[in-house]
Amino acid sequence: MRIDADLRNLAAIRRFIVESAAQSGSSNLEAIADMLVAVNEAVTNIIVHGYQGQPGVIDIEVTYDRDNLVVSLQDRSPPFDPTSVPAPDVSLPLAQRPFGGMGIHLMRQFTDEMIYRPTADGNELILIKKNVRPVC
Repeated sequence: MRIDADLRNLAAIRRFIVESAAQSGSSNLEAIADMLVAVNEAVTNIIVHGYQGQPGVIDIEVTYDRDNLVVSLQDRSPPFDPTSVPAPDVSLPLAQRPFGGMGIHLMRQFTDEMIYRPTADGNELILIKKNVRPVC
């Protein structure tokens, strides 16, 4: 799927993830829901922080690698490696925490692996949910 980097497209992206997983025969609704949270956060970060309101596109691919659900997100915004961002201190009271910064934390919590690769013209983020067995 190639889609404009616009927050109004988040529902279409979530629908694409669900439909792609279903076409592959996955019946693991919990794993798909986890991936939806992670993808929603990643795409929101790409749109808001990567493109910063400027026009752009996001390429999304959903595949299975053995028993793993894999979502690849590619964009052409300035390079940014979310895997290098330190984890927030969630033990602090809410009033003492800095604003923002929870999206990457949620991506980590709802996936089993995140892989970042810089590309010639932007970024690729691969989100993996392990041991999601599609029904054949």
